[in-house]
Amino acid sequence: MPTPHYIENSADAIRFVRDRPWYPLFVSHVYEVPVSALGTICMACWATLEDTRFAGNIIDDETLRGRYFELCNREDDEAVQKEWGRFCDDLWAYVDGMGLERQATWFIELNDPITIKGHYWVHDGVEYLDAAHTLPRFED
Repeated sequence: MPTPHYIENSADAIRFVRDRPWYPLFVSHVYEVPVSALGTICMACWATLEDTRFAGNIIDDETLRGRYFELCNREDDEAVQKEWGRFCDDLWAYVDGMGLERQATWFIELNDPITIKGHYWVHDGVEYLDAAHTLPRFED
């Protein structure tokens, strides 16, 4: 029997469902994010975290996490600002390379996972439980 092959993800968006509105963003319980913007939105969420301990601990790459905490403990001067810029560029590259499934998980971790009751991948208006089901299938 031929094995199905998957090609690049064809999901259009991901819907995050929360038990309360996404206030102040929306009054809706559903936040739909285009998959092409998910990494950018994750970075924006991370950048607005006020708890520096949480912001550092949620970075799952040990090297980046260490750099983050080291920068947090340094005096703020022009050289440190340049290092922050390089750090943010490196974190962005890391997030961009995570892949959609990990980005979705990270988005949930950044946005109060207790309140997020589910997320659904959307392709052509149809919701799927995971990104793999939005992929076109071809048989040999």
